[in-house]
Amino acid sequence: MKRIISIILVAVLAVSMLAMTSCGKKEFSGSVEDDKNMTITAVKADAGDYFATGSLVVEEGEEITIDSDLESGAITVEFLGSSEEQSAEELPELDGEPIYTAFLEGTNTQSVSFGAGTFMIKPTVTEKATGTVKITVQPAQ
Repeated sequence: MKRIISIILVAVLAVSMLAMTSCGKKEFSGSVEDDKNMTITAVKADAGDYFATGSLVVEEGEEITIDSDLESGAITVEFLGSSEEQSAEELPELDGEPIYTAFLEGTNTQSVSFGAGTFMIKPTVTEKATGTVKITVQPAQ
């Protein structure tokens, strides 16, 4: 009988430990749905976290809309010009001067038009952040 109680107690402790470690999950990532839509997700992302991801293609007569829904913190999103002929062997220039920089906090929407081209996205957490940012290329209004 004591053995069964011990096994149950160990199982309960193991499940509790797994539950506690999943609560501390941190994430800062982006998903590019196509060359016109991207979503950035932050879950307890630390200041200084960043990544660079695939290209958004902006044609003549289109603009970029940035919808931020940040529960906490702040994120900076840099738009970097990239060559359409860039290959997998050639790394992009991430330290170059951005074409545009968006400073995001809270819930807001901003639209910007800075010309046609192919742009890489480099989001950086500037203050520990949780929330989402959606970037969409659409016809200019």
